[in-house]
Amino acid sequence: MAVITGVDEAGYGPTLGPMIVTIVAFDVPEEKADCSLWELVKDAVSQERKARKQQLIVRDSKKIYRAHTGLKPLEDVVLSFLWSKGLKITSFFHLLRSLSCHNTDVLARYPWYADKDFSLPLTTNISAIANYAELLKYAFCKHDVQFCYAHSGIVTVQEFNEQVRSCGNKSLVLFNNCAVLVSRLWKSSVGNIRLIVDKQGGRNTYANLLKEQLPAADIKVLIEGARISTYEAIAAGKRMKISFVEKGEDMCMSVALASMFSKYVRELFVRLENNYWVQFIPDLKPTAGYYSDAQRFLAQIASVKQKEAIQDDILIRIK
Repeated sequence: MAVITGVDEAGYGPTLGPMIVTIVAFDVPEEKADCSLWELVKDAVSQERKARKQQLIVRDSKKIYRAHTGLKPLEDVVLSFLWSKGLKITSFFHLLRSLSCHNTDVLARYPWYADKDFSLPLTTNISAIANYAELLKYAFCKHDVQFCYAHSGIVTVQEFNEQVRSCGNKSLVLFNNCAVLVSRLWKSSVGNIRLIVDKQGGRNTYANLLKEQLPAADIKVLIEGARISTYEAIAAGKRMKISFVEKGEDMCMSVALASMFSKYVRELFVRLENNYWVQFIPDLKPTAGYYSDAQRFLAQIASVKQKEAIQDDILIRIK
């Protein structure tokens, strides 16, 4: 079997809220390693907006999610894929645990996250998720595909600021958090691994960074360019082909799915943060945390922030 994986993030650019990085992995037969996952599981999944009613739409989260239309397209996909693995998610914290990213000590630093679990789903219903999950299992079985897992990394504002101060480079913060997930993949998988990472931060060369993260592997440069940079890591009978691809979520279903997982988790965190401030200012307009609107939001919550002694370092990113 070949391991087909994808990594993508949500929340790299905002001023408020966490950054989420997710890796998703599929096993496929070796002879189908070069096939499109979208094509292999087309009975259950589509890349197109005008999908058949029973199909889930899996594509770049930026192209499928709009605040005014709600979380349903993301929630249907994320919970259905997890349900197909027998992970019947019932709450936010349950979701974080299933993604191996529930850190109680970190969340406890934030009054808007600490002990603030809530029920899921929010926008869809269990029967719809169950139906999608059964269709996914059918599509996987048809082509001997297995959805192995989705794992996420959550970089809260304080952690983000600490990491920027430590390495001095925002793009390195993203790479390092992607690398944690890639290192876990490398240690846990065997055989032929193919990994696509959505390229961020304008970087075209990754060989030295990969050598730091995978010190036991021999790193070979296959191609380096503005659109795609590809490397091969080899060690002890293990082989991983790693491609950093511009707009990777348009080329690879596993990257698109990672994008949707990351965006869904970030939106749930942002929901909690908005709810915290709304309890003090009932008519406060929620924010997605991006720079311009974040300035409006920060101005409106300033008096409450002072009264509640909220420190900037857990609220506002320095970059």
